[in-house]
Amino acid sequence: MNISWSNITGHKQNIERLKTLCREDMVPHSMLFFGIDGIGKMLAAQAMAATLLCHHPVDGNACGECPSCKALIAGTHPDFFTVEPEEKGIITIGSVREMQGKIARVPIMSKVRAVIIDDAQTMNDAAANSLLKTIEDPGGEIYFILVTNSTMALLETIISRCMREEFAGLSPEDISSVLVKQGVAEQQARYLATFADGSVRQAILLNDEEGTSLQKSAVEFFENCAGHELDMEMVWSQGKSLGALGKKEKDKLKQWFSFLAMVIRDQLVLYSGSEIILYNQTDISRINKLTGQLSQHQLIALLKLVREYQGRLRYSVSPQLMVESFIIKVKTLLED
Repeated sequence: MNISWSNITGHKQNIERLKTLCREDMVPHSMLFFGIDGIGKMLAAQAMAATLLCHHPVDGNACGECPSCKALIAGTHPDFFTVEPEEKGIITIGSVREMQGKIARVPIMSKVRAVIIDDAQTMNDAAANSLLKTIEDPGGEIYFILVTNSTMALLETIISRCMREEFAGLSPEDISSVLVKQGVAEQQARYLATFADGSVRQAILLNDEEGTSLQKSAVEFFENCAGHELDMEMVWSQGKSLGALGKKEKDKLKQWFSFLAMVIRDQLVLYSGSEIILYNQTDISRINKLTGQLSQHQLIALLKLVREYQGRLRYSVSPQLMVESFIIKVKTLLED
């Protein structure tokens, strides 16, 4: 477990705000850390919890030496709890009730207790309503830190009771430095960072043959869109291949949509004549050839459709049907 703010790359303003709250003993009992996946929100939540539980915090930092810090590092702290999605990707009321039972007693090692709820957007209604009651009346010195990539999927009543801390995507330089620390060659790290869209997790997913294949697939799909070459045979074949991928690993399908969004974004940049750096640096000549084949209106409408289906992916029962629906809508959009 991470107990130090210094282990977090980027987010300097967020970290300074949170450390100030700790220094001035003004930390609210319910906090919501939100932002895209893979940017360090969980690391920040852990550092915050460690500081709150620490026996001798120094300038808003956990000391790293007291019994509390050592217990956190060892994973044995009796006053620290984490709630995570179960195998089906959902936080159930059973998980929340188990946590509630554990926090009902007085602290054992620290003066307070700390709870991190990771992927809070996956709570079902029963779990969310049960947590809401606990947040409203925690019963003692308890701090809740909810971590999520989607505030839209949370109850508004929960959001309204939390201090919200938004974490932005990381810069390509920050992502590259993290990858290098993890053993990725510097040149490869810079390449991956250009496609990462602010997320270390996305960069890591791309760092394999399948990730590269997904990026190329997204470019090829856009080429078919630009050339008005979408037909029903492609709908079924793409739906089958991407849908099967989604059943095994929704992260990969989500990544395909992200790559497609990057291609569209690059086309909008080229359309406007802006000097903003393109995501698809390795495919610049290929991307340039497509410029102007779709109107700005079509590109914006297509990007909105991609974002819509990225959101739908979280709830999709059948990824294949969802992909088929997406491609049919793209085909209809381009024919109007």
